[in-house]
Amino acid sequence: MSRWLFAECRPAGWLRSVALAGWLGAGLALTGLAQAGFTTPVQTVTLDERSLSYHVVEASGERSRCDDGAPPVAIVLAGGPGFSSWNLEPVQHRLAELGYRTAIMDMIGVGENAAGGTGLVGQPLLDTWVAQVEALRRAVADERPVVLLGHSWGALMALLYTRAHPDAVRRLVLFNPVDPERLAMRDVAEQIDRRRARALGQAWDDESAWEQRMGGGEDAAATARHQIERSLPSYFLDYEQGQRYAEQFDASDFSAQLNIEGWRAYRENPVDYATIREWDMPIDVVACRQDLLMPVNLEALRANLSLGQVELLDRCVHFPWEEVPRAFGEALGRVLAHPGNGSD
Repeated sequence: MSRWLFAECRPAGWLRSVALAGWLGAGLALTGLAQAGFTTPVQTVTLDERSLSYHVVEASGERSRCDDGAPPVAIVLAGGPGFSSWNLEPVQHRLAELGYRTAIMDMIGVGENAAGGTGLVGQPLLDTWVAQVEALRRAVADERPVVLLGHSWGALMALLYTRAHPDAVRRLVLFNPVDPERLAMRDVAEQIDRRRARALGQAWDDESAWEQRMGGGEDAAATARHQIERSLPSYFLDYEQGQRYAEQFDASDFSAQLNIEGWRAYRENPVDYATIREWDMPIDVVACRQDLLMPVNLEALRANLSLGQVELLDRCVHFPWEEVPRAFGEALGRVLAHPGNGSD
């Protein structure tokens, strides 16, 4: 049981119920498709003379309270690496409804914080991103530990941050997480290509797979657009829904260079399971049964860790807050209502 769960905050009684209010259908679905880009006011924090943008949604309604009367704080980390985070606003608003002051932030080199990413290669890239998350935590939570939620690559980013600052995290919630040992990553690119080809009624062949996947040649903007238009829809069970979703993004939302460099740096210094087992906090998972990395990732996590809550959602691949918003919102409520006793 986490040392923070009861010493730090007292959950309000309504969070213990799994019978959640009926706002979910509209609350998540409408927020996600309203417009491209952040809809909340920008705030800034400074890191090594860089001015970085972030966005906060305050806790609303009944809420959990910490001992000082303030709501607990959650930080949500986006996937990628090198992908923008505005698309996580539905998650941010759901957490606010659950009583959390919630922050999201583009990582250095992409989106609102694109400036300052040039030249960040290898381990300094990940070290800089970890320092960025710490600067954000101090800005929104002072010295208090936070609930850290990560989607896809963001789950690895959450682990990297927790390795560096274990006392700053009181709970980890991982959405469609990547196995820290990356076993499922061996085949995922091919699965994406094949799924896309089937949806478009096209043939798929090994020789042209890489060219089709990356596209754009030396033009970084063209490469980003190609990735968004061709790959992103493959992460939806309904390919046409994925195409509509992809239309909201532009080249500024993805950096192929940071994607490559982020994975390269992680391979050089991954977070191992022995380190994770030393952390005194619940680790929960919300995942889609049809995810391209399932069931390998979840099997690896269960085999190596004592997980808290595990919520498996049907009829979604990788963006459950868009594909199955009501089910996702309910699952997130159940996870955060649970004390985290180490059983799944």
